[in-house]
Amino acid sequence: MTLQKWEIFQDEVTKFLNKYFNANFTMEGGYDSTTSYITVRKATQDITTIEAKFGSTQAGQIVLISDGSKFIFCDKSKNNPNVHTQEIIKYLNSNYSLYKGVNTASIYVDISDTILYNWVKTIYREKNVEWIISSKKFNNLTVDDLLFIPINDIENYFDISLVFRRKKTGDTHIPGKDIIDFKTQLDLICQDYQIKKTNNKYLLTLNSRLSDFNIGSKYLLSMTNVDCQYYIKKKGINTNPNIMFQLNLKDNIEFKGENFKEKYKL
Repeated sequence: MTLQKWEIFQDEVTKFLNKYFNANFTMEGGYDSTTSYITVRKATQDITTIEAKFGSTQAGQIVLISDGSKFIFCDKSKNNPNVHTQEIIKYLNSNYSLYKGVNTASIYVDISDTILYNWVKTIYREKNVEWIISSKKFNNLTVDDLLFIPINDIENYFDISLVFRRKKTGDTHIPGKDIIDFKTQLDLICQDYQIKKTNNKYLLTLNSRLSDFNIGSKYLLSMTNVDCQYYIKKKGINTNPNIMFQLNLKDNIEFKGENFKEKYKL
């Protein structure tokens, strides 16, 4: 498997920090871009947490629901709402006619940068992240390539923007009301099958494997650990509005390693 540049950066920067400081740095979450943080430990004690970001990067997002007249915070968001979340939603609702018709295209939200920086800082504080390390390079890293600063300084080293877009919702297990329609679509492909309901999920058992997991235009199958047995899913067709925070690294790179050493007595 070919690694993405941000994945290589996470590996390289973790190795760099382990060589540079007298502490243990561990990338958490594996290759999961939503958990791109490094835990810092001295002996067995957790000292702090560093966010690792390669180049221009997403800093978070908020999922919304529209009731036809305004946007509302959706609990599908990965971060809890805070006072800055409410400020942003209030702004969107004051310009609701501008954003309600946005389909899949992305448009920038013209809102105060201060609100956006404060939202990002608040989210990081909730995750106990105190520092951020970033670069426009992903490998062969040196001190001159790396920005390493406290989270509270991000406005001096990153430009920030907010993008409004609509994102397709994920596939879900088929509801019972759609089983008859699913059978109608499946009968066009094969008629020798069994369907049973287990723990509110529908399982399809066939006598042979399928080469195409799409059943009609609305349904699809996902494999289980049993051969020729599949979960029945309904494709996501709705789109939820969401807003994405984007950080763009400026050119004034600074590596505040001495500040880091002093603060944590390394």
